[in-house]
Amino acid sequence: MLAPASLPERRRIVFWRPDSPSVRTMLRVEQEDRLKTTYAEHFMVVVIYEGAFDGWYRGEVRTHVAGGIKLKEPGEIHRDLRVHAPFTLQGAAFSNETVAEAASALGLRGPVHFKAPGYGPQARASRLAFSLHAALVRADVPEIERATRASETLGELLGDEALSSPTRLRRRAPRAVRLARAFLHDALSDKITLEALAAHAGLDKFHLVRAFRAEVGVPPYEYLTYVRIWKAKELLANGARVAAAATAVGFYDESQLHRHFRRIVGITPGVFARSFARRKPPTSPKPRTGGGNTLAA
Repeated sequence: MLAPASLPERRRIVFWRPDSPSVRTMLRVEQEDRLKTTYAEHFMVVVIYEGAFDGWYRGEVRTHVAGGIKLKEPGEIHRDLRVHAPFTLQGAAFSNETVAEAASALGLRGPVHFKAPGYGPQARASRLAFSLHAALVRADVPEIERATRASETLGELLGDEALSSPTRLRRRAPRAVRLARAFLHDALSDKITLEALAAHAGLDKFHLVRAFRAEVGVPPYEYLTYVRIWKAKELLANGARVAAAATAVGFYDESQLHRHFRRIVGITPGVFARSFARRKPPTSPKPRTGGGNTLAA
């Protein structure tokens, strides 16, 4: 029987550039138990998957635990003070230009800062950040979803109250949402970006995402998924193969169609297609007549 790997053997640090313009670089640190002092080059959103540690930042000591997030700003020093349990975390760095664009769109003035240095496991900011990180590491997630999650996360971290600002933007929002929905219907098979959608709608992407979710009930990328499933159902009912339907409506591959189809429709696309291949619709069993068990009227 092989002995479990020692902690030094399980430690791992990886840096990479994600396949998304929404984020500049990413890093992942696994099973770390050493104390380190780090310098932040960019705005960074760090999610903590497991473990716990105490860290010093701007004269204060904070405890970071699994399920929470830690935020970093350019030019700042972060120093670990104590590791309570070996931790695994993942960081996503945003360019200064991206964060400045978000702050400007949200109506913020002056130097740009995150509202807080971190959030606990139950905070909305943490849920948004974890969803963003999950989208960034999956190859089959469309860029419109990654960009939407990045916009929502930055909006929450920088200043959510600013999103309710200018009256002129609130007045433009309903028309912008209508234009965005029409655009998604017309271009469902294309690789749609949030930037292109916002440009067509005539509203910046941060306010568009908020207005779209408020009016439609889901963000643009999720609405696009529903539209694609609706179109895929139409194609499958008319005899298209599952793989061909997946390509025609803009899904990454057949497995992505399968996953969303089952989640939304309740059955697999193959089962759905076969139900339309039957010559006759399924019939209910006829009631039995005669016999001695009938009830008198």
